[in-house]
Amino acid sequence: MIGLFGRALIVIGLLMLGFVGYQLWGTGLETARAQRDLADKFEQQLSVETTTAAVVTTTAAQTTTSIADDTAAPTSTDVTTTSTLPPAPVLDISLGDPVARLEIPTIGTDHYVVAGVGVDELQLGPGHFPDTPLPGQLGNAAIAGHRTTYGQPFHDVDRLEPGDEIIVTTAAGRFVYRVRETLIVEPSDYHVVATSDPTIAELTLTSCHPKWSAAQRIIIHANLDPTQSDTPTARSSYLASSLSSIATTTTLLPDETATTVAAAETTPTTASPTTSSTSTSVPIVVEDTGGTSTATTDAFAAGWFHDPAALTQGILWTIPMIVLILAVRWWSHRRRSWFPALPVALIPGIVVLYFIYENVNGLLPPNL
Repeated sequence: MIGLFGRALIVIGLLMLGFVGYQLWGTGLETARAQRDLADKFEQQLSVETTTAAVVTTTAAQTTTSIADDTAAPTSTDVTTTSTLPPAPVLDISLGDPVARLEIPTIGTDHYVVAGVGVDELQLGPGHFPDTPLPGQLGNAAIAGHRTTYGQPFHDVDRLEPGDEIIVTTAAGRFVYRVRETLIVEPSDYHVVATSDPTIAELTLTSCHPKWSAAQRIIIHANLDPTQSDTPTARSSYLASSLSSIATTTTLLPDETATTVAAAETTPTTASPTTSSTSTSVPIVVEDTGGTSTATTDAFAAGWFHDPAALTQGILWTIPMIVLILAVRWWSHRRRSWFPALPVALIPGIVVLYFIYENVNGLLPPNL
């Protein structure tokens, strides 16, 4: 009896050790596979945006030439010109689709960012809060990511120091941010991802703190480096079209609301006909849209059994594992040898165990 109890403890210990391995490396394999798919989708997205921009530029050039040929010289002494921010790209994406590529050379991070910050989205890679601006737009763009599982994209964000580069590529261009500060806050401190100044482009990275815990959040604030970046685009939410349904399911942090702001067109200025067409400094008019974000759960704060279907799936995968174990024991008892039953059953056993671990993981809090 004592020997049986000892063997049971050894088996349980090995299973727990295997689960830790799955958490550290198995989830990373899933994310790596998802990241490869996201890379292909993102390249397609960029190629479509580049082609569209080229067509628009060509059309604008033709229109300008036509006006120059057919319009007489102005008779007034002054003309009015309007200066605006470049329009934000029109995105046709869904939850889990790529919206940006995130590179942090200091800590070796290179991941594709997906739309949404739910449990499922963060398993694919870092997730963008849909009710914040996209990177490269005016306002505070917020991105969340895991620190120790699912590719651990933000594993070493605590090592970032002021001045370190964070490079983000989107359909609107390439943008370089410089780390400004690192904060440790409570999960309810939603203000860290809200836009405080809608006239500047900021980036906020957020993850759990400390590692292996969701007790607090680590926050990395960064400012756009205009000398190394493309021109920021006007603030606009891609929730306005294909992602409007996300507004009721994903937002900042629990039980909080925030007022959103948008950058309007800049005010017109006047210039003399003899003045060159170089751009001038124009103040940005900011207006309150009156919109509010909706409350939802923080993905890192999800508790036990956050995936209800995982329990049923885990039980179903446990059945073939039990059958496999009984078959190996029956064969080895009959032949008085573990060979060849154990080697033959090893590969299917690992596959079944992988899916068991995957569903057990769905029952645990996703706060790693």
